[in-house]
Amino acid sequence: MNRNTCHISRYHLAAALALLVSGCVACAEDSPDQERGSAYIIDLNAKRQVIDHFGANDAWSFQKIGAWSETNKNRIADLLYTTDKGIGLSFYRFYVGAGINHKTIRDDWRTSETFEVSEGHYDWTRQANERWFLRAAKARGISQFGATVYSPPMRLTRNGLTNLGGDTKSTTNMKPGGEESYARYLSDILVHFRDNPDPAERIEFNYIFPVNEPQWDWMAGQEGNRACNADIRKIYLSLQARMQKDGLKTRIAGPESGSIPNMVGLNEKCRAKWGADYGNFLRAFGEDPQMARCLGGLMTYHSYWSDAVAGKLTADREALGKALSAHPQWKLWQSEYCIMEGGRDLGINTALRVARVIHCDMTLVNASSWQWWLAVANENYKSGLLYTDYKKPGDPENILVSKTFWALGNYSRFIRPGMQRVDVRGGKQDVRGLMASAYLDEGRKRVVVVLVNMAATGQNVRIALARGATVYRSPFQVIPHTTNDQCDLQPGPATDAGTGIDIPPRSVVTLVSQQP
Repeated sequence: MNRNTCHISRYHLAAALALLVSGCVACAEDSPDQERGSAYIIDLNAKRQVIDHFGANDAWSFQKIGAWSETNKNRIADLLYTTDKGIGLSFYRFYVGAGINHKTIRDDWRTSETFEVSEGHYDWTRQANERWFLRAAKARGISQFGATVYSPPMRLTRNGLTNLGGDTKSTTNMKPGGEESYARYLSDILVHFRDNPDPAERIEFNYIFPVNEPQWDWMAGQEGNRACNADIRKIYLSLQARMQKDGLKTRIAGPESGSIPNMVGLNEKCRAKWGADYGNFLRAFGEDPQMARCLGGLMTYHSYWSDAVAGKLTADREALGKALSAHPQWKLWQSEYCIMEGGRDLGINTALRVARVIHCDMTLVNASSWQWWLAVANENYKSGLLYTDYKKPGDPENILVSKTFWALGNYSRFIRPGMQRVDVRGGKQDVRGLMASAYLDEGRKRVVVVLVNMAATGQNVRIALARGATVYRSPFQVIPHTTNDQCDLQPGPATDAGTGIDIPPRSVVTLVSQQP
């Protein structure tokens, strides 16, 4: 690889003139003699959401790759959870298995053992492979943890399975009246980790996700449990009461809506199928005082099926952002996403689509967290950050690193928990071309700007910092980090953001300021 292709050139324009330009200029061929591109003004006083973290799910796959050699397991942990060797994810989602189910789940990578032996009795040696990665994440500085649950254990389901398995009538697979027992089961697991005698696994989970995508059928293929709004309410209230009794500080996160539209509207197909309300979660839970206490001002949604530029990409998110503005006491997480298409793509095409979705979730919805679906996948689907061809012990433990992994790193490595998004004015935000978002780190006195260029031509940007109407007249230095066909978060030389920075075609570039 020619490392020079990763560097971003500087245009020696007068800084004062650059700071005055606030429009979008037509793109020209590369020439140091021409002004072109966009001039953005970052208003450090126009503060939006505080960023909680970026994360990915360990679901199912870690039970398999947790059996790998220490060398390869450590490489995966370094790639996911460190900022020097990887992308520095700052939230770990630990999957709580519901029990091996081979009746309706044929893929071993979609079902997992459960800690529970019988009601109130547990085998804490189980999920050993998943727990290896839990310890590895903690050892690498992760301090925010969530426990993800897709189904109650088999003894608490109507059909004795971990999905609906042909039940086309019930609003949920939860056994009638099983909410309190389910709450005890979940709380017991949380208490175990909080009080774990092994310091490496002593973790008080910050969040628990007791319900996942409640509006889908979940008939077969993987663990899952649908639940109408009334079912969810019973689960949340029982779990909240039990966690309080057990002295846990863990918060409930949900409802994990399987689509953006169901955050602001009912799913009429679900109502027709099962005779109950599913969705309209912002109103159903946001205006219910008891649910508000359970969820503590946080609701979660998934961005699946929402990246069509001509349709859902901006329209769905603008509708959700507008609805959220009527509920200012709530914040939202985008807590699961991948592109729902077959065929692995380790290249830049999928990476750019994902980077654009992140941009729109952060800027149109004001999401405080953004989380990917599978940290590691072994399937022929656009579902992984890292991929492997490994299926069973004895197979090569290969690790394939996608460009999507690095594009997420353009956000996760540099936008750290506690930073705050700030407004970007001036240059055009074009979902088919160039997009920019900015984040302020007050403690370290720095600004991070993420630019996504979907266009097949390079773009040039000039950036000024402002506080309200007052624009800083002195230039400031940034270090660019580029992901494109040739580069994986490749750092370039420090450059003056006010005099022009080239953004390569079809790339994601993060600019990290030295001093704002």
